[in-house]
Amino acid sequence: MINIDKLQSIIANHYESQVISFILEYIPEKSIDDGNYFFIADLHKFFIKKTTSRYEVIISSPLLNDLGDVNVGLLKIHNTLKSGGIFIGRVETLSHRKNRITSCHNSFFYRIIVIYEFVFKRTLPKLFGFRYFFRTSGIMRHRILSKCEALGRLRYCGFEILDFKETERFLYFVCSKNLEPSNQLSYDGMLIKIPKVGEGGQTIYCYKLRTMHAYANDLHDYILNNHKLDDEGKVLNDFRTTGWGKFLRKTWLDEMPQLFNILKGDLSFVGLRPLSREFLLLYPEDWRKERMKIKPGFVPPYYADCPKTFDEIIESEKRYCELKKKNPVKTDFVYFFKVVRNVLLGRTRMG
Repeated sequence: MINIDKLQSIIANHYESQVISFILEYIPEKSIDDGNYFFIADLHKFFIKKTTSRYEVIISSPLLNDLGDVNVGLLKIHNTLKSGGIFIGRVETLSHRKNRITSCHNSFFYRIIVIYEFVFKRTLPKLFGFRYFFRTSGIMRHRILSKCEALGRLRYCGFEILDFKETERFLYFVCSKNLEPSNQLSYDGMLIKIPKVGEGGQTIYCYKLRTMHAYANDLHDYILNNHKLDDEGKVLNDFRTTGWGKFLRKTWLDEMPQLFNILKGDLSFVGLRPLSREFLLLYPEDWRKERMKIKPGFVPPYYADCPKTFDEIIESEKRYCELKKKNPVKTDFVYFFKVVRNVLLGRTRMG
């Protein structure tokens, strides 16, 4: 048997002291014998290890950044855990990396490093043609991961996030094997397509320029369950949005690829905003059913009425639908010009 004192000593040899109690809270109180517990100290030995054993707890000392192909590594860990098993690890996020670099270099060299890493370590590896080269060449031995991408990859690979704790150096996470790995393509390119609920409840894929960190979509339901919404129905303190993404949203440039959805017939030019299935569940059931009978649109009535609360948003949608039933063409023209007027007068935010 392995007692809690021995486990605490092992963790203390690899992790920062301020996270030991945080981690031990999620270790099952019952004693864990050596056959149910695995500590990853060497990634190479772990990945060449061939075993049919399944563990209750896996703790990784190496950073998530150093898994090489992160998803392959996480799936290996997922397959090595028992159902409901606990996986504990750590990652150096963008903010932690910034703190480390700025403590060693002045602001001028920091900007050079950031530009270099943005182009060669964060952008090129995610572009078509470069993706395969970077994955097979072994160049990407240490990945630069945002907080969003790290947690999103965990969800994508079948882990439920139980909690996380940030120190000055790292983000420590505790997750469990309670989900199945996703069989959908990951959204880490610049042009993405996001599943939304279309007319008749069918799934449509809306094209957008990515404004969030990679794997943000895999955190969608987690964010909705753990973060509050503002009066406009948007997530408060959403760490998934990038700096350049905020610019694209303000100028509405991120939405332009949805014009292709209009050509495909998935969207009308004016109509209710297309929503994810997770977000749609926040709506009252009776309106949710009515809403799915209507084709969503590129320009939503939200920007014409400028509602301030979530309830007002619902009332705005209902009012638009009632008018559209009576006079479809006139209603869309009126709402479109209201939106243009409000945007030009600065009464509503774009994006």
